[in-house]
Amino acid sequence: MKEIKLKIVTPEKVLYEGMVESVSFPTTEGEITVLPHHIPIISAVKAGELKIKVSGKEDFFHVTRGVLEVTGEMMTLLTDAAERSLEIDEERAKEAHERAKQIMAEKRTDIESYAEAVAQLERALSRLKVVRRRRGGRSSFNSQG
Repeated sequence: MKEIKLKIVTPEKVLYEGMVESVSFPTTEGEITVLPHHIPIISAVKAGELKIKVSGKEDFFHVTRGVLEVTGEMMTLLTDAAERSLEIDEERAKEAHERAKQIMAEKRTDIESYAEAVAQLERALSRLKVVRRRRGGRSSFNSQG
């Protein structure tokens, strides 16, 4: 089985480091899936769902913006923040979603505040999507990191 090393790094810690079969992540141009021996690339990552596959099982993370570098033998994701699906509190994510919608409704004329509220809404929706995938019976596993 072909694998590639993945390292997910936030300012606080290395969240994940291990061998994976594939990684799918959101970019400004759409979703990209990287497999072993992928050509070298550097890609901007936008907030959303990151999916890794190890031993035929999928694990999900919520990531914020960042940069992914692929060398062919290794992938390194540098991101502002990331959470494993198991770490996401669904109720808190729902509350954040509601707060962001309320801010958007109140800040229609303040472009900067509205843009921040949209970003908060996108993060909340991504976190909810990731946690609901876990709850929906998809495989999740513990790994190093």
